[in-house]
Amino acid sequence: MASLPEDPQPLYETHVLCCTNQRAEGHPRSCCADRGGHTIMAHLSKRVAEEGIENIKVTEAGCMERCELGPAIVVYPDAVWYSPASNDDVDEIIESHLKGGVPVERLVLDVDQRIPKPQPTQLLDLTVASIAQETPDIKSFELAAKDGADLPAFDAGAHVDVITEGGLRRSYSIASDPTERNHYTLGVLREPKSRGGSSWMHAISQGDTISITPPENLFPLADGNGPHILIAGGIGITPMLAMARVLKARGAAFHLHYCTRSAEQTAFLDMAKSVAGDNLTLHHDGGDPSKGMDLAATLKDQPSGAHLYICGPGGLITAVRDASAHWSDDSVHFELFAAAPTNADWKNEAFDIYLSRRRLDLTVPADRTILEVIRAEGIALDSSCEQGFCSTCQVRLISGEAEHRDQILSAEEKAKGDKILTCISRAKPGEKLVLDI
Repeated sequence: MASLPEDPQPLYETHVLCCTNQRAEGHPRSCCADRGGHTIMAHLSKRVAEEGIENIKVTEAGCMERCELGPAIVVYPDAVWYSPASNDDVDEIIESHLKGGVPVERLVLDVDQRIPKPQPTQLLDLTVASIAQETPDIKSFELAAKDGADLPAFDAGAHVDVITEGGLRRSYSIASDPTERNHYTLGVLREPKSRGGSSWMHAISQGDTISITPPENLFPLADGNGPHILIAGGIGITPMLAMARVLKARGAAFHLHYCTRSAEQTAFLDMAKSVAGDNLTLHHDGGDPSKGMDLAATLKDQPSGAHLYICGPGGLITAVRDASAHWSDDSVHFELFAAAPTNADWKNEAFDIYLSRRRLDLTVPADRTILEVIRAEGIALDSSCEQGFCSTCQVRLISGEAEHRDQILSAEEKAKGDKILTCISRAKPGEKLVLDI
């Protein structure tokens, strides 16, 4: 038998193993494949080729027994393990480690690590550049970087979460033009029964510093040239203003219907007129919805390629959805600001959950939520509305049948059964939920 040199020359200087192991559906440990392993490997391979990095081999691997921390990859000969959660994480590993030789510490898995490390929420500290009293109950806030630098990009329909002095997290849509990166404009209605968000916002002053999350978009514009029908009620005008700007720049057909009680209670009126022009119709009902917009006539027929967007009070959203029930499901888009009434058929019972990444069994009592029980274990989980209409607390559901009580997931998503909002939804009687936490 031929002998090998004492130190054979490696075929590649760097070898990256990406776990894509697939376990049976619903397995309590889950697997790297279901946690995004294939996506991570595909992006890594593509970017390494695009960057022209030499002497590196990206290889698909079977189970490497770090399932709870997946998707897992390991870089040899450095023996550095990572758990990238997104393509952005992969790009950072490529630039810093594979090209620069410096491991990305925040993504590194410790040798003896068994559960995920808490990931700090990325926040932006911005200055309140200006405040305007739009109506007796609505103020607008212009937020900017302290040094005047550009803010993170956003798409029309996006929102940011404001962190209040008391630690509450409240979502507000961005009304400004996505092409204007030097500020975000928010509109905030002072709620009579404020849970601490709107009252705090209405008390801050110009020049104050507030912390927000980077923009996120759960209410995006659809592709195509429309027609796009925008229906806003009250403070629901905020994301519609950004949408109208983008549609106008795109040259798409659109019409903005803006419903309020009166002209005096119509926030951002001048801005709406400037942005939408002849494509704006105002509807003032004096507090009586029957005297407002004729939804049945407006939505009687669905034009070819049309998309409908609704944002505002729950009553308006329900009325518009009822009037557009004959439209295709994928053409009706809406954003909520308040919870729906509780369903009388829902009965709270105790049930069990299993946290897959921690191998931890817990019981959710009848008088507590999944979110509350998880937090009681010292496990951080983001939330905002805690009423089932913002999706901040959404997690992956590995197995078990949930009783979905939220207003965010579509009927198709609920039927698929692979996600759950932990603030409000529960298990169906007799079911144990396995969560990707």
